[in-house]
Amino acid sequence: DQKKFDAQKDARKPEFIAKNPTGKVPYLETDMGCIFTSNAIARYIARCRADTALYGKCFDDEGQIDTWLEFCTHELEVPLMTWVYPVMGLMEDIPKVTADAQADVKKALTALEGQLKSSKYLVGDFLTLADIALVCALREGFVRVFDAAFRKAFPKVSAWFEGCVAMPQFNSVLGTVKLCATTEKPQPVLKEFLPPVRSEKKKEEPAKKEAPKAEAKAIGKAPAPPRPNGPTGDVAGAITAVGDQIRVLKEKLKAEGLSGKKINDHDEVKKLVAQLQELKEGAEAAPAAPAAAPAAPAAAPAAPA
Repeated sequence: DQKKFDAQKDARKPEFIAKNPTGKVPYLETDMGCIFTSNAIARYIARCRADTALYGKCFDDEGQIDTWLEFCTHELEVPLMTWVYPVMGLMEDIPKVTADAQADVKKALTALEGQLKSSKYLVGDFLTLADIALVCALREGFVRVFDAAFRKAFPKVSAWFEGCVAMPQFNSVLGTVKLCATTEKPQPVLKEFLPPVRSEKKKEEPAKKEAPKAEAKAIGKAPAPPRPNGPTGDVAGAITAVGDQIRVLKEKLKAEGLSGKKINDHDEVKKLVAQLQELKEGAEAAPAAPAAAPAAPAAAPAAPA
């Protein structure tokens, strides 16, 4: 039996939290317990397929694959999504942060270009989980922002990406991938991803002060309405996105020689921190979760057969 997972409702059910304490998707339920996060699930499935070389042919291959999986998560995905999410209307575009993210993406692609000059795939002449994870992470970049002029500096990466997505195993999951012709521009943040509007507290009406004391005692203090159990999925996504922007910017400033208080006092950092605080306060003050929200960008799929 297959049942569609509703992140707004199902992720908060006690039986779900009991299985997956992070309360997030994706997760994989096995006989021995749950495995969560995309890369952990992909590693598990790749190891299960002993009839393939998805996780390498030897211990050294496994180490190389793990290296590129960590590279994908920390060096590529964060700056690429900081660049792409504003284009998708998932978070606000801050030009300075976007420019820094673009520079970090170029740096990551330069490393990939160097690796692919000496081998057809990232770990030798056969496709592995490292290629799968990075191709899936790069898809939105090649479709939305890597135009022909941008791709020209990375011929090996482009050829490797096009060769992989042309394989039937990739095509069955990603569909036909059409490379970007013109770099897409940032869009207004979608309504579902806007932070909730902070409303001012209404002043107490004079009539309430004039109420008889006896009546006030009889009524007593009304219990406070229950607060929502944490931010909704949409607001949580926005909070995570802004947090990623702050991390990327701080790393960039640190690389430029700034440290400690100077980084925290940087205008762009202060602006992002204020935006993050506003999102968190708005989430706490929100009276109820939105009725529905669009699905988040797809995570890296499981390894193809």
